[in-house]
Order: sequence, then structure tokens, then C-alpha cells
Amino acid sequence: MTEAPTLVPGRSCENCTLCCNVLAIAALDKPRLVWCQHCAVGAGCNIYSARPQECRDFYCAYRYSAHLGEEWRPRDCGIVVNFEAVHNRINVLVEPARARIWREPPFYGQIKAWAANILRTRGHVLVWEGADGVVVFPDREVNLGDITGRVVVVMGRTTPQGDEYDALALAPDDPRLAQFKPTS
Repeated sequence: MTEAPTLVPGRSCENCTLCCNVLAIAALDKPRLVWCQHCAVGAGCNIYSARPQECRDFYCAYRYSAHLGEEWRPRDCGIVVNFEAVHNRINVLVEPARARIWREPPFYGQIKAWAANILRTRGHVLVWEGADGVVVFPDREVNLGDITGRVVVVMGRTTPQGDEYDALALAPDDPRLAQFKPTS
């Protein structure tokens, strides 16, 4: 169990169930982009008091990041943002029916700013457009295509012209992954 983040006063999940669609829920064998069988869309969870720990622990960034304005409310914008500490990654999960909204103001500018900031800590921003993953860098995006079941790798190097970054998605058994894993 993880420690619950400090939530922004006055913000709730009321009438918002987008996470019940865009997230995978391992405990329920629920894949991404499929409505949870226990979700009453737009109303809430039908098994709320007995929901899996995975669901109990989840809060989108709108709920705990005061710097995100009301325009980031998932129910209204079609975007769920969360930070995945294990991968040092900001996930931007976009409702399939509104797949391009993340490229519009004010979202795009904020996502680009996150990309610049998280690279300083060797992290990255991953936008999920359906099954497709798009790694966002300050100067461009790298569309990795369908990344279902693949590992996203972000690489960086310093050149005389400045820092350069690239991204790729590899199968978990791809031997190239060994070069990116820390040795003990």
C-alpha cells in the first residue's frame, strides 16, 4: 500500500470515471481503454467499498496537484494525468474520442514544460493516444506506435550542441534492454 497524496481541497472525483476506462487494473484483469465492468459511467464505482487496493491507491494529478487548473478536470478535458514513480514518468492518458486534445492550449504548453523539467531527473512524459505511446521532449515528440506489452526506453546524451534525447519501445525480452539496465 502506498501513502495517499495530499489532495487539493474542493476537488473530487464526482461524476468523473475516466480513469475506469483509460487505466489498466491488474487486480480485475481489466485492460486499458475498456470500461471497468464495475463502473457506472459518469456516476462511480459499483463496488466502491470493496474495490481493489490498486483502485484505492490511485488519484489522478488533478486531485493532488494544485498547479493544475480546473481545465485539467478529467471529466471535462478527457485527459487523466498521473505520475508513475517506478518509471519516473508522467503519464498523460487521453480519452480515445478526444485523442488530439493534448496538443491544444493550455494542455500542450504544460506538457512540454513537464517534459523539460522531468528530463533533468532522467524521467520522461508519455502521452497515451489509445494504444499508441508518444514520448514528449521539449523540442519534439517521438511516436512509438502501439506500445502494448513493450518497455519504453528514453536515452539522452550531451553533445557540443546541447543535450539530445531519443526514445524507443522494446519487447521485454529484447537483448538491447541490457544496455539500459543498471548493473549491480
